[in-house]
Amino acid sequence: MKKLLITTCALLAVTSASFAETVTAEVGLVSPIQIGAPTADVDGFRLSILYTENKNMKGFDWNWFIAKNTGSFNGFKLGGLYNQVDKGGNIIQLGGFVNNYDGKTHVTQVFSGINMGENIEGLRLFSAVNYADKMKGTDVGAINFANNMEGLQIGIFNYAANLNGYQIGLINYAKNSSIFPVLPFFNTGK
Repeated sequence: MKKLLITTCALLAVTSASFAETVTAEVGLVSPIQIGAPTADVDGFRLSILYTENKNMKGFDWNWFIAKNTGSFNGFKLGGLYNQVDKGGNIIQLGGFVNNYDGKTHVTQVFSGINMGENIEGLRLFSAVNYADKMKGTDVGAINFANNMEGLQIGIFNYAANLNGYQIGLINYAKNSSIFPVLPFFNTGK
């Protein structure tokens, strides 16, 4: 208990003394108990133990529970219960239970749970659920949803309001299908 108290006090002291706009290493317990301020940028490494928040991030992000960027993210993300990026970026990610990316985001995601995004380009592979307002690339997941899909969806259930590409799966729905809106195994858009 004494060690935990000393560690917590040390983190509070470092946090309150940290006014840098950019930090090269970030370790956060629960924001604002972290090395850099929640408004600081991280250029290097971030370890988010419970909840860590920063503005922009470039580098390696190891998330145990919750990591949030109010700006952009460019780099590699590992795991996490919840990842949020408010202003897009270029993300390579392994794992992550729920991933919520707003803004224009280029992704390569492997083995993640639920992926949500506004404007996504890239590859989302072996996911439970993929959702995007606009997706350009390939979604491979159990369930794939896109309002505007340009590319390929592979899954048990695929949905696209506007499909410019192909769907392969058990049930495929494309509102603008060149064949029929709902088809088993394969569908294509106009």
